[in-house]
Amino acid sequence: MLNALKSEPKRNDMSLICVDEHVNSNPAEPLPVGRNFFSTVVVRPGSQSMTARLSLWFCLQDGYKIVTDRGHYDITPTTFVVLNEGQRFELTAEPGTAPRAASLIFDQQYVADIARSFSAPLTAALEVDREGLVVRFPECIQHETGFEIGPKLRSLAAACARGDAPEVLAERFRAATECLVLVYSAATRQIDSIDSVRPGTRAELYRRIQRAYVYIQDNYTDELCLEKIARAACMSPHHFHRVFSQVYGITPLRALADRRMQMAHKLLETTDTPVSAICRAVGYHSAPTFSNLFRAKFGVPPSLLQQRSRRVRMQYAS
Repeated sequence: MLNALKSEPKRNDMSLICVDEHVNSNPAEPLPVGRNFFSTVVVRPGSQSMTARLSLWFCLQDGYKIVTDRGHYDITPTTFVVLNEGQRFELTAEPGTAPRAASLIFDQQYVADIARSFSAPLTAALEVDREGLVVRFPECIQHETGFEIGPKLRSLAAACARGDAPEVLAERFRAATECLVLVYSAATRQIDSIDSVRPGTRAELYRRIQRAYVYIQDNYTDELCLEKIARAACMSPHHFHRVFSQVYGITPLRALADRRMQMAHKLLETTDTPVSAICRAVGYHSAPTFSNLFRAKFGVPPSLLQQRSRRVRMQYAS
């Protein structure tokens, strides 16, 4: 069984929690090889240069930027990025901000063991060396909605902040790592789906498509069009439309509609907000158009779903 041990923070703006599977007690190592960590730190304004362990970076408060030789990544409470072992990067924050960065720092063998716990077709796309160690993940921005990894990351952060029992921390760390393997296994297959001869070109196109995908997920309430979404990817509309469709199997505007419908469904299930207000809240101006699209996707009109959900909530409350 994994053991989770809390270490003493080095500064009052940093905390470090160690989740051990491969024990290495060398006191000379500030971050021993063969251990898994959950860390939080307040990012001070300016830039800090670092060399990464295999690590996932996300944000608990405000936002910050990670800069590598491959790209610039805006890390917000809804996005994250994985940095590979040995990657040089800069952690930057805007003046007047104090974002709290969080990271999961992995032992590569630990991730490889979790990857092998899934079926072979699911994880075949992961890049693994002969010893079974994960070599690298594709470097790109990801959104918290991928395989529901966002709630897993927040659950781990909350458990660490509360000082939960070691076995609880270890279990939640593993749950987040399992989601991570699924997210990047899918990402590798998506990269391979892009119609380009050079691997480096496919990887760069995927990074751009992911920027646009994240833009859709976080800005679905805005008035978006193909041209505006394509600008987020720094691509021409035609080229962007073609590559996005290759990666996700749907068009960018269909992805936008799906996001709006998902959020509308959630609001209708959990609130008594009028349907007309929910229509506007998810980016539609026409209630009839919204209702028709909702019925086409879920098989029921939004008003009926809300009525049913209200009855269920009242039954549970009584």
